[in-house]
Amino acid sequence: MKKYILNAIIVISILLTGCKENKHDNIIRFAISADYPPFEYYENGKFTGFDIELAQLVAKELGKEAIFKDMQFSAIFAALQSNSVDAAISTIGSTEEREKNFDFSNSYYTGEFGILYHKNKPIAGINNLTHKKIAVQLGTVMEIWLKEHVPTTAQIIAIDNNNQAVETLKSGHVDGVLIDEFQGKVFSKKNPGLSWPATAKLDGGYVIAVNKGSALKDKINEALKSLESKGVIQKIAEKWLGDN
Repeated sequence: MKKYILNAIIVISILLTGCKENKHDNIIRFAISADYPPFEYYENGKFTGFDIELAQLVAKELGKEAIFKDMQFSAIFAALQSNSVDAAISTIGSTEEREKNFDFSNSYYTGEFGILYHKNKPIAGINNLTHKKIAVQLGTVMEIWLKEHVPTTAQIIAIDNNNQAVETLKSGHVDGVLIDEFQGKVFSKKNPGLSWPATAKLDGGYVIAVNKGSALKDKINEALKSLESKGVIQKIAEKWLGDN
């Protein structure tokens, strides 16, 4: 009797393990920071935006379903390293430092960035930041860009997300916010007292991040190539970004 019970337990364990593995095989867990419209944000009870739709299409190309885990942008790479997600898509840029520990897909979109500022206190350009306090989202390539390019007399203030950064600007605690073109347009439209000019192209464009050596990188690149060849990426760029 004990032998039959033991055999039954073993069979059930194998079946349960197989179910878990099969369930995980059918999904790709994406880390996102859903505070960045029109790329990724939460609306009407669900995640939406350009990056969200692209991730869903990439997963579909691979015969899988995209699952999203929302977090602060600064926590995304730690989530990858801990294997709590399989990939990350959140207007991510690759850098030499990041490439030491992570792999990145081919670029799927290249945008511009610039300074959001008060209309009554204009900033002439991205090269005119001497003695300015500039807020930027923590952990982004724009924070890295600021550290590499602004004068030492400028003060960089890294903040968890752009909503908080813009509130800091509106309250007068900083002179400007370094932000990408679409966020700049969104915030300047919502806040008539703010102005935004695009000033420079983002080097390398936006990419999908995976752990170093992950087989998922090549699969994602294949999916992106397929979507691009069919004109799908261009269509969703037009839908979400108004990009012609």
